[in-house]
Amino acid sequence: MPYLALDKKYFNKVTIAVGLLAISGVFFLGFWAYTGELTYISKYFYIHLAFLPIHALVLGLILDELIQLREKIERRKRLNMFLGIFFRQMGIDIMLNLLNLVQNRDELEEQMLVDKSWNARRFARARRDLFSLKLRMDPNARMLSALMEVLVSREKEIIAMTRNPLMLEFESLHHCLLNLFHLIEESHFRGPMEKLSPGVHRHLGQDAGKALISLATLWVAYLEHLKNEHPVLFGFQVGLHNSIQPMELDENGNAPKEA
Repeated sequence: MPYLALDKKYFNKVTIAVGLLAISGVFFLGFWAYTGELTYISKYFYIHLAFLPIHALVLGLILDELIQLREKIERRKRLNMFLGIFFRQMGIDIMLNLLNLVQNRDELEEQMLVDKSWNARRFARARRDLFSLKLRMDPNARMLSALMEVLVSREKEIIAMTRNPLMLEFESLHHCLLNLFHLIEESHFRGPMEKLSPGVHRHLGQDAGKALISLATLWVAYLEHLKNEHPVLFGFQVGLHNSIQPMELDENGNAPKEA
């Protein structure tokens, strides 16, 4: 069946091409029959034939850029939709547990605690600084155990997302999910955190730091999308305590006054 559909599609294209050439030929013959100027037709035909590669080059570049721009916009919309679902379902919870392992948390939150005054340049700087930030992780067995418990409870959902073919289009989100899945695998192979050596704890802490950086970068990108497209939702999200937990805000994004 797919081959038949492909052959039919190819046949339709050939039919359209032949039809257009036939129409052009009819017009040329009509002009020749009306004027009898075959030499003029020949010159006109060859002049335009000579310029055809230039036309194809210009139109091809312009159309290709427009198509790529449209595809980029559509991919970004789909990515932001996935990010919204991801953070609402599990991302915030996982991020909170990862933050408990960070020693230089103030440096990290400086780039994660988005303000309503942030512009595109500030968002870009935050993503850049997050990418280059060196986290100092605290390999605490109790915190690691709590993190692994949350990740394992979301294992099926994370695996389902990594298997989604659309995830391959979103390299940043796919990379983040793979980092989280790597931690889940570590928890299965290593066993209970309390029985592991300090060296293993340090290794798991480093892996958790990599996952947190990728997750924080996605979080900032998602907030930038909300600021541009959904300012009310953005107002709800930027009211964050140091624990990165949402506050209840009014429709203008302001914190409620204490009674």
